[in-house]
Amino acid sequence: MALVRHMPALAHRDFRFLWAGTAASSISLWTLLLANAYIVHKISGSSFWVGVATFASMSPYLLAPLGGMVADKYERRYLVRVTRLASFAITVVLAVLALTDVLTVWLVVGLAFAQGIVRSTEIPADSALLANVVTPYARSNAIMLHTTTQQGSRAAGPLLAGPILASAGVEGAYAIAAVFALLSFVSMSQVRTSSRGGIEHIGQVWRNLKEGASYIAGNRAVFSLIGLVFLHCALTMSYDAMLPGFAENELHKPGGGFTVISAGVGIGALVGTFILSFMTGVRRGPIYLICGIVSGGAPILMATTVHLVNAVECAIIMGASQAMFMALTAVFLQEIIPDEIRGRVMSLNLMSAGGIMAVANLGFASLADHTGIPVLFALPGLVFLAVIVFSLAAGPHLRRVYRTGTAIAAAPA
Repeated sequence: MALVRHMPALAHRDFRFLWAGTAASSISLWTLLLANAYIVHKISGSSFWVGVATFASMSPYLLAPLGGMVADKYERRYLVRVTRLASFAITVVLAVLALTDVLTVWLVVGLAFAQGIVRSTEIPADSALLANVVTPYARSNAIMLHTTTQQGSRAAGPLLAGPILASAGVEGAYAIAAVFALLSFVSMSQVRTSSRGGIEHIGQVWRNLKEGASYIAGNRAVFSLIGLVFLHCALTMSYDAMLPGFAENELHKPGGGFTVISAGVGIGALVGTFILSFMTGVRRGPIYLICGIVSGGAPILMATTVHLVNAVECAIIMGASQAMFMALTAVFLQEIIPDEIRGRVMSLNLMSAGGIMAVANLGFASLADHTGIPVLFALPGLVFLAVIVFSLAAGPHLRRVYRTGTAIAAAPA
């Protein structure tokens, strides 16, 4: 009972099944991404090709607004079930190809792209459904717990896949990802809450997209938050494709170093968002600002490391600050977006975040083999620190968020 008092979302049956399914789905995703990066780097020996694979998995998020339209038209619980079943099928195909020793870089890239297409529909539907399986009072806590599982899975994936990659090979990691994908579908099958958006005619693509974009353009607080997420993801979170090369060339710990650093990011994300789930009220604003500052500073520290232990410490700080920043942004947005356009607006947020991470990962990976990876950690971190300073000086809507912990303007007296 004490746990439910501090985490009211857990009192809702459908939230518990949705939460468990999201946890399993996220673990499957991060295990899959780790296995993809590992096998592509092993085959090609190049950060550039790891960047291509990462781009393939994230670039479909640029199409997320179409997924958001689907999430606002059809029954969301059924939509999430279908997408999770599709993710399971794609992961099984990767496992079979690896087991038969016919896996190539281009096969990984193609299947990663297909997985990204599926996720670009699943994530908006999942986010929109989340707001409906709990009462408004428990919504903030539900979002925090939901984000905790999504970010914390960055630790579970490497911790599961790392030893398996070293012993059973990449096919074992793909098999683990497939098991968790299946578990995510089974858990989602237990959700009973009906949830639909406000789209009546899915064929009116331009009109439906325009409604979501017009809402963002007309709400300066939402526009400012999504813009800040765009810059945060571009400058501080687009390093996944560089990690294998960083572990090998800077730390001289290929393979094992990569998985340990990835686990460090996930452990930081898990701990940070779990602590955040207990925090409510006005403290959210100052915490949000601090997380933004640390998100910019931590990659600068990473750029100076030459030992694995120090790199893991920096990875934990990066994971905690970035996950808490993204979790709080999701709370601020979900608190003010109307349900009838929630899928479209959250999909546009996903497009700005995931889309820019796809492009930036590819760009940084392309530069990494020529300029060195440390500078690609440090310079973007410095730029994001400048963005935070600018938002304090010239961003009235973000200043209100930093001060009050909410994006909702106070009602006039």
